[in-house]
Amino acid sequence: TSQNRDGFSLHYGPHLIDKKGPLFKLSRKLSRIRPSTKSLRIDKIDVVGLGSIRPIGNIKQTIENKRALKSMDSTNPYFLAGKFIASWGGEFNQLRWSSFCKNKLCVSTEGWVGIIGRLASALDEIGVLIETNCEVTSIEDKQVILADGRKVECDAIIIACGVTTARNILSTVDSELTKQTFKSLQRSTASIIELGLRSKPLDGRQAIVEASNQMALLDYVAIHPRLNSNGAHISAIAVGGLKSDLGETRYSSSGHRMEKLRQFLDSHIAGWKKYIVTDLQQESIILSYSNTIDSMAFEHHGIIMAGPWVASKYILADAAAATGKSAANNLKNLTCIKQLIQ
Repeated sequence: TSQNRDGFSLHYGPHLIDKKGPLFKLSRKLSRIRPSTKSLRIDKIDVVGLGSIRPIGNIKQTIENKRALKSMDSTNPYFLAGKFIASWGGEFNQLRWSSFCKNKLCVSTEGWVGIIGRLASALDEIGVLIETNCEVTSIEDKQVILADGRKVECDAIIIACGVTTARNILSTVDSELTKQTFKSLQRSTASIIELGLRSKPLDGRQAIVEASNQMALLDYVAIHPRLNSNGAHISAIAVGGLKSDLGETRYSSSGHRMEKLRQFLDSHIAGWKKYIVTDLQQESIILSYSNTIDSMAFEHHGIIMAGPWVASKYILADAAAATGKSAANNLKNLTCIKQLIQ
């Protein structure tokens, strides 16, 4: 979904790749060329009303903040700010939190289109066929039924798509099991603004966070200067706050949340509207999931699930990568595959 416009690669919300996570490791493994990355630095993250998480020249405050991060003090505003950037308001994840503290969350000059391009290139090299624009309508007796009438026979199926599509397809297999499996899954949404600017408004900072309102903005160029030499790439986000989300209802609608995000930008990078080269704004995107689903819930039907909505020790894009890998590894554990092997 990356969109290249006027020298900026715009995404749907802030993305920070975990250098210790499965997605980055996979992209490194599948390509001979090392991705060009730079990490978000804790000393360049500003907490609204308080200043830097690691203020230069203030040793006492730096030590206090470091202790709060290490102890994960849930009452400390600096910890809450770091936690928000690490998980984007989703469930706390120890692995990603550790990467945040060790400056392992990074941006790449390739953007997400480059990372996915590496995966697609590797699949092409080993001869894996990818056929696009194939709408799956149902699964019947180990056959995948396509909208154009074709039937694809298979021994096992991995469903790796969005929640709504997965639920609709699985309902054709076992409607009651689908209802029970998906009933506890909950999602969190966000409003996002991506800006390509011909100015550099953050004055040496890389991020500004207001954890109390679940808002933040990043400048990708401040993190990795090779992305653009003349301006800034701002990625801003406001998370949750709707009736459909977990937690407190702060907004009457996604449009109301978007307006508050614009006001957040007005407060911290005043005059941004005058310097826009290109922009991308979205009132509501699905950001993360909680009460995630067991990937093997449909194993008796020869089906395994993968995606960020499937249970994993990771979150976000790393959860998608990790559950995809585990789905492949678990193929041999399916009853139908065991019978074939026997």
